[in-house]
Amino acid sequence: MREVLTLQFGENANYVGAHFWSLQSAYAAGDCVHELFAERSKQPAVPRALVFDAAGSFGALPLEHELQSAGTDQLDEDRGLWAGPTQVHRQPLHKQPRAGASVRFWSDIAPVQYAPHALHAVSGVEFGNSLGEMNSFVEGARVFAGNDARDDALEGSFRVLAEQCDRMQGFHVLADAFGGFAGYAAGFVGRLRDEYPKAPVLLYNVGRTQTVGKLGTAQLADMAVAAAVNAESVSMSVPLFAPRPDPELKSHVDIA
Repeated sequence: MREVLTLQFGENANYVGAHFWSLQSAYAAGDCVHELFAERSKQPAVPRALVFDAAGSFGALPLEHELQSAGTDQLDEDRGLWAGPTQVHRQPLHKQPRAGASVRFWSDIAPVQYAPHALHAVSGVEFGNSLGEMNSFVEGARVFAGNDARDDALEGSFRVLAEQCDRMQGFHVLADAFGGFAGYAAGFVGRLRDEYPKAPVLLYNVGRTQTVGKLGTAQLADMAVAAAVNAESVSMSVPLFAPRPDPELKSHVDIA
């Protein structure tokens, strides 16, 4: 089997990714072996994916350090003030919203269970602007460069996924079209190209459900810089935006 690794960067990309995995999980149901999913016997299909977003944007999905903490029942004796008997009560870390409930995070509509190492919260506190944010392509690229210099981006979780593949086919990337995660994704994809010079990289640049004509100057500048930088690293780049409203569309067709 020739596996495909999926990388997702940013809120807009992760909303699209949630719908993407909803469709793919239906195809992978049953005994079907699928290139996009890890092989797990007697378990739901787990995406071969790494998901990056801002801290606090994952909703109820547990990050890796939360899973490690939840899996430890040993009390910290040095900090404990109570010497009597104790009871531990746990609540599931990931609970799907009830039918009809409002959607606050992309994880509320995610139909798959991600591997513990797949979810990565990115913060600009150390390498971003003075507020710790990533509001532009440049700030996101700076945060990635800082993180990569400190901890090699292609080690850790990425290396685990890559080494699980027998014959990796290529990379499928969903990234925000503008903003900090556009820059962060461009930096990551550039490192991929250095490590895998012959591997195909399919990039989808995902924008909000608004027309390109309504984007601000800063957002358009980010898109232009991202297109120029990514052109050197990707095999194909596909922009994803909602189409412009058309008065000739049927009345029952509604574009957000």
